[in-house]
Amino acid sequence: MNAILRMGEFFARTGITAVEKKSNLFLALVLGLITALPNASAIAQPTNPGGSWLDRPPTNWNKQPSGFPRLPDPAPATNLERCRESVREPDSPAEKALARRGWKLFGASQHYGITQLVMAASGFDGMCRPVGYQAFIYVEGRYAGTLSPVLMDSRTDGALIEARLLDAKRISAEFVRYSATDALCCPSKTSSASYTIRNDEVPDLTMTEVATSLNCRDNAQTSEQKPVTSNDVTTLFNKRWVLTTIGERQVKNYLYIEFNAKEQRFAGDSGCNRFAGRFTSSGETLKLSQVISTRRACVGREAQQDETEFLRSLESITRFETQADTLRLYASDRLALVFKSNFKSK
Repeated sequence: MNAILRMGEFFARTGITAVEKKSNLFLALVLGLITALPNASAIAQPTNPGGSWLDRPPTNWNKQPSGFPRLPDPAPATNLERCRESVREPDSPAEKALARRGWKLFGASQHYGITQLVMAASGFDGMCRPVGYQAFIYVEGRYAGTLSPVLMDSRTDGALIEARLLDAKRISAEFVRYSATDALCCPSKTSSASYTIRNDEVPDLTMTEVATSLNCRDNAQTSEQKPVTSNDVTTLFNKRWVLTTIGERQVKNYLYIEFNAKEQRFAGDSGCNRFAGRFTSSGETLKLSQVISTRRACVGREAQQDETEFLRSLESITRFETQADTLRLYASDRLALVFKSNFKSK
């Protein structure tokens, strides 16, 4: 489909006639030219019969024959009007350059000395999750490259979930890894990558290593090695808890909650809206209060049902328990919500 769209763009730019398009020889030539078009690899997710790029040894995709890395173009935009609240205005010269190119900035940028990390998307899905997105690196205002050789879509294999500037010359990042049987809420693996930045006349951003590991430690545990149940409130912190079950009903949409120990607050995504509130805990008791959320309308009956039941359940919670990567929230003696933690929150 992407190849067909690029063919259409090529025809429009060159003024090729309908008669000429019918020539098989000419089509073969055009397909060859499409392969050589700038940024083609950044526009389309390539097919990888041998697996994801994260499963292969690191390569320097940011290094170009000319020496200077080339800023890619975004994919066709989607859901911009519906998700306008997810887009932020550019601030730095680097961000303004991305916006002029058509990228939509989201999330907070990171700065460490002369280095800046900026997240930007081509558009958004129906739940306003970023699609066709990238993490861009700038050094002293000069473009250095991206953390992925291809555009990424939320909730797909190889999607970036966290990037951190460790200092001005080092970056770490985590990517979700799905197997064919994984539910969308719960990827079974995470790939952790390390990058270095060399600030020469031409900035050089290179991935130096990547390692993939299982998320669910209890997959390999025997019945004699079952994880211990805990009511220690510290087990709630520094994790993103992804909702899997409301009562006895499985949840397919991506809803999550995070707990902030310092501020005694919680926040998350209820599928269609962002929400936040305060919590108190003593022993196994947990009380969630002052729950507020944004007012964006849901698209789809299932998403609306998930969000309504989830937010209503939060206010009824009385106690909790954690067990390895699982969090269970109870309303008195009734199991109300079940979550899985697959990676650390930002």
